Amino acid sequence: MRARTIFVILLVLIALIAFGPALIALARQEFAEALGCQVDLNRVIPCVINGKDYGETFYNLDFAIWYSYLSLPAGAVLFCIWAAAALIIFFVSLRRPKQTST
Repeated sequence: MRARTIFVILLVLIALIAFGPALIALARQEFAEALGCQVDLNRVIPCVINGKDYGETFYNLDFAIWYSYLSLPAGAVLFCIWAAAALIIFFVSLRRPKQTST
């Protein structure tokens, strides 16, 4: 596998780590609103879908946004490590002489 592919995959994983909790909370909000449910962080609001109450599930998923206080700094640190490794690989590849086929 080429180094570029590995670095792109790592960058996507770092973005998912950093923004994952916020994306979960945003998706939960949009999903609940699409189903006609009201969601609040202060209390559980009943949300009946096909005879089953999902209000508490939506309420618990809403707390995923608080994990962003941990995941965003962790993602920033991982991104700095990723950027340093990418720069090292880039400069090493520039200094390496090109191989010519004869």
